[in-house]
Amino acid sequence: MAVSSKGVISVVTTRVLLAVFLLQSVCDFKLPTVQADLEVGYYENTGLCSGAEVVVAAVVSAAFDADPTVTASLIRLQFHDCFVQGCDASIMENGTFTERTSPPDLTVRGYNVIDAAKAALEEFCPGSVSCADIITIAARDSIAILGGPTFPVLTGRLDGFPRGPDSPDPSDFLPGPNFTIPMATEAFAQKNLSQVDMVNLLGAHTVGVAQCRFFVDRLYNFLGTGQPDPDLDPTYGDYLRKICPDTTNSLDPSLNTNVALDFKSEFKWDLSYFTNVKQRRGLLRIDDELGTNTATSPHFTQIGSSNLLFNKEFIDSLTKMSQIGVTTDPALGNIREVCEIAIAPETISMPFQLEEEVLEAHSTF
Repeated sequence: MAVSSKGVISVVTTRVLLAVFLLQSVCDFKLPTVQADLEVGYYENTGLCSGAEVVVAAVVSAAFDADPTVTASLIRLQFHDCFVQGCDASIMENGTFTERTSPPDLTVRGYNVIDAAKAALEEFCPGSVSCADIITIAARDSIAILGGPTFPVLTGRLDGFPRGPDSPDPSDFLPGPNFTIPMATEAFAQKNLSQVDMVNLLGAHTVGVAQCRFFVDRLYNFLGTGQPDPDLDPTYGDYLRKICPDTTNSLDPSLNTNVALDFKSEFKWDLSYFTNVKQRRGLLRIDDELGTNTATSPHFTQIGSSNLLFNKEFIDSLTKMSQIGVTTDPALGNIREVCEIAIAPETISMPFQLEEEVLEAHSTF
């Protein structure tokens, strides 16, 4: 069920609205001219918007109540944002040459939730919280809602400037569902993430869905053989064929049908994904190879045997990913008023007196 950003706000509970209201007393307008490196609790520590993370959590929770599928989408949205030109909310920008119009991002969802959180924060802390940080916080909160761990996240990012025709193409960076282990390893290495990080982060497939178009070849014509993927459990393959019919028409609406990445456990952050893959019930080719490739199988098996270990490893790798290409220098980024509208540097102005006050305030950080 699609939910608009206005719809997300409308279902926020009275308790949540009270929490947001209380921010008025602590969130005066402070446009940062100098921004420090990332830190845990940046908005609390600087006083720019105390309680910002509480507001994001409230909006994500309300969105989940309206559409339980949106939390996995928010986790995926962070991955797609960070992997192109860094964790700078460039995926939120709308219009020509934008990331969200690129084929790998056409199935990305959750923009409306980020917009809703931003709108709530702009009401009480205008110009203070970046869209890039909201994406990071929302992904963390989504994991917790689905039964995963809650953990501190680094904040203090600025949003990226507008993209242009020469900006990075998502197709050149985002690993595809049919990537082999060597191909995926190379894609992660481009972002200074190790193969261990890759295995850890793909563990997020314990929640969410994928469209039939991304794996239908495994069901009918794997690698042009005219046969199903021999690594796919036959019973599981029969189940999938009832959902995803054989078609060569790329416009066939059946290809848009969503199937759980983690068989019978798409809304729960658990170890079921690892068990399913070991039983040859990995939905995507990359899932299957994680459990069978000699380079990745040992670590995959290890983290799949302990919730505690999986969560620790995942958090470590997610924290590394969340620092890819981060912008904290005001010469290279800013804070958008609306997440889908990136602001060019020449359009930002600040009264001289306000600029002096901000510089003085930030000199103590």
